[in-house]
Amino acid sequence: MSVSSLRESEVLARLACFHYLNSAQLEEFVFDRSTLTPRSRTVTTQQLLERLRERGLITATPSLVGGPTGGSARLVYCLTSAGQRTLDALEGTRSHGRPRQRTLFVGHALMVADIALAFRRAARGCPSHELSEWESDWDAAERLRPSPVIPDAHLVYRTPSWEIDAFVEVDLGTERTSRFTEKVRAYLDTWRSGTWRTRLPSWPLVLTVTTNAARVSTLRHATEELLRSQRDAVRVADVMEFDFAALADLVGESGPLGRIWQVAGRAGLHALLPTDGEVTAGTTPDPDAA
Repeated sequence: MSVSSLRESEVLARLACFHYLNSAQLEEFVFDRSTLTPRSRTVTTQQLLERLRERGLITATPSLVGGPTGGSARLVYCLTSAGQRTLDALEGTRSHGRPRQRTLFVGHALMVADIALAFRRAARGCPSHELSEWESDWDAAERLRPSPVIPDAHLVYRTPSWEIDAFVEVDLGTERTSRFTEKVRAYLDTWRSGTWRTRLPSWPLVLTVTTNAARVSTLRHATEELLRSQRDAVRVADVMEFDFAALADLVGESGPLGRIWQVAGRAGLHALLPTDGEVTAGTTPDPDAA
């Protein structure tokens, strides 16, 4: 099975990265720089998806699915096994496994994609900015092997002067807080192991995006309590940073670069990029800057 256009291959690649995407997300990923009218973009996206469905490379959920913040319900798409094999042949790689088909993951996957799109929009709004890397959960996990930690994504965002390097965690608010703090503990253990140093130049931020402001505060407080209990708490505070924001703020007017982030161990709201001489863990001067 083959694909007949670059846009078809991009759809397959995006679905491999995010596992599930709705039609609006796919439209933005594929046509964000297109000169087509909004109506033409939507129609062309639907035609593209139908061609791939007819050839058995993608499939759609049997019912409409709303976004994590209650957005419009849409069909959600994922790769079939044939689609994954086709993409592997195109890229000359071997996949990490069969495409996820369990609807349990749908809301989580859509939220990860919303976060990626928010960072893309931020970069488009500043011509000198670039979302230079966005890695899937499995690619992010490869950077931490042999640790069992699997981040939901890894990103690198560059400006002329700064570089943001971060793992991304998505929290739908459906699990106990103790489950989240166990993952924070696993991040601590991974950092202490030092095995990541062969795959990362420095330890990234850990950005957690959740469903609402109350949950943001709950996760931050739980993380602070855990960090204070560590015997090497002072050293941890110098190197590691855990930031928290609500999805509505991330995709809102301020965007991911705005002062929307609560930071474990610090009062108030903060931006990811340093201001007034402030430098945070995971944000470093861009080595390529003049």
